[in-house]
Amino acid sequence: MAISVEEALKIIEETKPLCGTEMVSVYECAGRICAEDLVSPVDQPPFPRSPLDGFAFRSVDVKGACRERPVRLQQVGYVPAGCGETLAVGPGQCVRIMTGGPIPADCDAVIGIEDAAYENTSECDGDAAVLIYREIAHHQNYVFAGEDFAKGSVLCRAGTKIDAALAGCLAAAGFADVPVCRKPGVSVVSTGSEVVRAGEPLAPGRIYDSNTVYLKNRLAQLGFEAESAFCPDDPALLMNALTERIGRFDLVITTGGVSVGDADYMPDVLAEMGADLRFQGAALKPGSPLMLAEKADTQILCLSGNPYAAAATFELFARPLLASLCADSFLKMRKTEGVLVEGFSKGSPVPRYLRARLEDGILYVPKAHSSGQLLAMSGCNCLAKLPAGPGPFEAGMKLETYLL
Repeated sequence: MAISVEEALKIIEETKPLCGTEMVSVYECAGRICAEDLVSPVDQPPFPRSPLDGFAFRSVDVKGACRERPVRLQQVGYVPAGCGETLAVGPGQCVRIMTGGPIPADCDAVIGIEDAAYENTSECDGDAAVLIYREIAHHQNYVFAGEDFAKGSVLCRAGTKIDAALAGCLAAAGFADVPVCRKPGVSVVSTGSEVVRAGEPLAPGRIYDSNTVYLKNRLAQLGFEAESAFCPDDPALLMNALTERIGRFDLVITTGGVSVGDADYMPDVLAEMGADLRFQGAALKPGSPLMLAEKADTQILCLSGNPYAAAATFELFARPLLASLCADSFLKMRKTEGVLVEGFSKGSPVPRYLRARLEDGILYVPKAHSSGQLLAMSGCNCLAKLPAGPGPFEAGMKLETYLL
């Protein structure tokens, strides 16, 4: 018996997250879920540093400096970025310093080059005299050690999704590799004796596969690699295809063979395999005859073979299933609302999910609505939920909308 979409999603949310972690390079960790608390072993920056090119000195030495009455300091050294030399800077002295250079311990301020000048422009090195044209306060233009984060700070909590900024901070703390939660292994199996791989000769009565291509590309956009295979409408071959993947993959997504036609073998094959049926059928259009089963810790999500039905139910059900497996709520579609710019005439005894484009709160629905038409999905950025009812639905109606 078909259950509601909400009931199906509740069952999916009960899926246990995957066990296991793996180490990935800090250069490739963005988008992954951190597996443990990561504590910085260093201050960042590890020393006081200059935020600009200029001169470092004691702020008390330039009190009262202005363009009319500059203060004269003696340069006693040069501090480029990466300098490891320790320089002593006494009263009335300064050092030339570059952005990122370590500020000497005797200095407490830095002034930019635009507010200073060499007294003799031909003597810009060594013990040159430098004119300072304005006052600088204590610790002005001074980046403290640990100003970004201090040694012992927790940079990333377990369960956090790492973004590019956090990856950069982990690198700044010295992490070359990062422990992350294991990604699920995914396989896509397109069933149907009529299906032909793109590029092969197209015999009469056959069609080129689009489901596998759509699903693999959508999985890649979401950050997952997927293996793929084809299987004709043959119970024995279908059994073999699934058996080969049970235990090897965490998620197997199939398309086709789930309805009530003569060649829809998937329900019987899963039952013969001893798979635990989590639900069969959901009250929605398109794609209502979908199934979710489990066998040996492998989730088996069976979608309709109609291209748009497969696409819509992937977004509605496979994404939250992946979110549960990865403990990553960001994989779910974000819910908002939109207003129909044009009326929709077709009613339905169950909720219908329309492909649509949402712009500034307005829903633009393409003219093609068939579950077998995929082209109309191109350019769409959401699914809009049309409630069950006889219709027609008027322009201006607000609909629940799920961003792709």
